[in-house]
Amino acid sequence: LRLALGAGRGRLVRQFLTESLVLSLCGGVVGVIVGTAGVKLLLALEPGRLPRVSEVGVHWTVLLFALGVSVICAVSLGLLTAWRATRGDIRDALAQSQRTQAGGAASHRVRSSLVVAQVALTLILLVGAGLLARSFARLLSVDPGFRADNAVLMDVDTFVRDDSVQLYDELTRRFTAIPGVTQVGGANFFPLAGGSYGDGVFIIMSRIDEKLDFAQLPQLIKDRSRSGQAEFRVASPGFFKSLHIPLISGRLFDDRDAPNAPPAAVINASLARKQWPNESPLGRIIQFGNMDGDLRPFTIVGVVGDIREASLAEEPQPTFYAYYRQRPHRASSFYVVIDGTGPSAAVMASARRVVHDLRPDIPPRFRTMQTVLADSLADRRFTLLLLGTFGAAALLLATLGVYSVISFLVTQRRQEIGVRVALGARREDVLRLILRQGATLALAGIAVGSIAALLLTRLVAGLLYGVSATDPVSFVAVIVLLTVVALLASFIPARRAAKVDPMTVLRGT
Repeated sequence: LRLALGAGRGRLVRQFLTESLVLSLCGGVVGVIVGTAGVKLLLALEPGRLPRVSEVGVHWTVLLFALGVSVICAVSLGLLTAWRATRGDIRDALAQSQRTQAGGAASHRVRSSLVVAQVALTLILLVGAGLLARSFARLLSVDPGFRADNAVLMDVDTFVRDDSVQLYDELTRRFTAIPGVTQVGGANFFPLAGGSYGDGVFIIMSRIDEKLDFAQLPQLIKDRSRSGQAEFRVASPGFFKSLHIPLISGRLFDDRDAPNAPPAAVINASLARKQWPNESPLGRIIQFGNMDGDLRPFTIVGVVGDIREASLAEEPQPTFYAYYRQRPHRASSFYVVIDGTGPSAAVMASARRVVHDLRPDIPPRFRTMQTVLADSLADRRFTLLLLGTFGAAALLLATLGVYSVISFLVTQRRQEIGVRVALGARREDVLRLILRQGATLALAGIAVGSIAALLLTRLVAGLLYGVSATDPVSFVAVIVLLTVVALLASFIPARRAAKVDPMTVLRGT
C-alpha cells in the first residue's frame, strides 16, 4: 500500500532498519544486564579451579561485542525484511496480503526456518546437559573403595623437617584421645584429594638375600615377568582402618615392622591380580626401583582392597604401600584422617587445638569427607551447571519462537478460521489444525538437531562416565521434552483460535 501510494523504496528501507535497530538495541541492553548478573552468579558457584578467574567479567570489550551483535542483527534482519517487502510486483503483493497465510508461503518459510533452527540448537544443548547429568549421577553411585562418612581429613603444605615420624606418632596419640575418635591414620596421599607421587618401577625378586644390580635396571624393566608399574605410597596401619579399606589377605603393618626390620609392603588387589593372577602374593620379595636410596627389598605381608584415588571416574591403579616408619623420607608430607562417631565440627576444633599446642608453626587444613567428595566433583558439577544454564536459555528462546510463529499465524488466519467454524468446523478441529503446525515445526527442528547432536556430542565424550555420547535415554528424554514444550507453546494461540466468533470475523470487526 505504501509503495502504491508513492512511497520510495529508500523510505521503506529506512523504516525497516529503524524498527530493527530499536528492537535489537533494546534486546542488547537487556541481554547485557542479565549477562552481568549471570556472570556474577556463575563465578560465585565456580569451584576455584578456573584459570584466570579474576579476569572474567563484563568489561567494555563485552559491551562493544554486544553492541556489535545487536547492530549486525538489526541491519541483517532489517535489510532482509526491506528486500522482501519491496521486491516484486505491487499488484502481486496486494493480492497476496488477502490470502490466508500471512505474507505468503515465502514469508512463512522464513519464519518457520528460524524456529526450526532454534529448536535444533536447543536440542543440541539439552542433549549435552542430559549426558552430563546422567554421567554425574553415575559418578555419585560409584563405590570409591573406602567408607568414612564421619571422618575428618587434616593436611598441611609442609609437614615437618626430619621429625615427621615422631610428630605423626604424637599427633596420633593425642587425636585418639579426642572424645568420639575411634581411628587415626595417615598417608602421603589421600584419595580424591591429591598427594600422588606417580608411577614407580618395581622388580620382583626371588629371595630376600638376592642382590639387584641397578646397572641392569633398563633390561629388567623390559622383562614383564620381572617388572611392573605401580603407585608408590607410604601409609600407617590406621590409614586402612580409618577409611574401612578391607584387608583381603595377610596383615597390615604392626610392631614387627620396626625401622630396622626387613621392609614390609602392603599391595592392593589390582596389583595382586596383575602380577600374580592365580597365586598368592604373600611372601613375595619386591625391589621398588630405589625410590629413596634405600636398597633393601620389600616383603609383601598383606593385600587390601582397591580404592579410587585421582577421581571417581578413574579405575583403581596398582598400588604399593610402604610403612611410614620404614620409609620416613617419604612421610615428610602427610594426610591425617580422623574417624569416629563424634560431630565433625567438634572433632576439627579439638584437633586444631592439638596441632596448635604441639606445633604452632604448622598451618593445618581440615575438611570433612563430604567436602573432599564434593571438591572432587566440583569441575564436573560446574560444567553441568554451565551447559544446563545455556540449555535452559535456549529452551526459553525456542518456546518463545514457536509461540510467536503460531500466534502470528493464528492472527493472520483469523478470518479463515471464522469461515471454517461458520461452515461447521468444531473447536477440536481448529485445535488440531493449529497444534499440527506447532508440532510440525518442533519435529523438523528435532530431526535436524538430532543429526547434529549425534555428531557434536562426541566433543563431550571425554567428560562422560558410564554413559555413551549417543545415550538413547538422554536423546529420547530431550525429544519428549521439546515436543511437549512446543505443543504447550502452540496450545495458547490454538485455544484462542478455537474461540473465534465466526459472525464477528465475517462482519470484519
